[in-house]
Amino acid sequence: MYSNKHYERILAKDYETLGKEDEKEWLRQSFLKVDDELRTEKGQNEVGDLRREKPPKKPAILNILGDDKDKKDPSEQTNEEMMLDSIGCTSNVIYLDRSKKKIFVANAGDSRCVMGKAGKAVEMSIDHKPENQVEIDRITKSGSTITEGRVDGNLNLTRSLGDLKYKQRTHL
Repeated sequence: MYSNKHYERILAKDYETLGKEDEKEWLRQSFLKVDDELRTEKGQNEVGDLRREKPPKKPAILNILGDDKDKKDPSEQTNEEMMLDSIGCTSNVIYLDRSKKKIFVANAGDSRCVMGKAGKAVEMSIDHKPENQVEIDRITKSGSTITEGRVDGNLNLTRSLGDLKYKQRTHL
């Protein structure tokens, strides 16, 4: 929700200084800037407010089991109780540069971008999954582990916007 609301502004902000010169770096930086905004108090408060307005749906099995009867209503939870550092999303961004006659695709996570060409699907992005050797090496180098196909036994993708809990080492 936060990324959907703010990404276009973040991307447009650096177009004149970076986007015209180095599209790849411009798109990469735009993803990092979403995380920078999410780290601020203002960003965290907005995510908390958005989460309270539209709480995630409870899995059907929990409705049947009644397993979470003692949990607070999301509207009554503090930002800390909602674990906002564990909220994230995948992303696909497509930029068409008509003057250069090029298509640029940036992605984070396992949302897939595909283009049709002559009746065939052409992959335009690579899934960032814990079974990809490049991603395994990157995650291991950062001090985390892949357990049962998940980063630190929890996250089933290796890149995202948000999920700040997994991005404590900002120098990486």
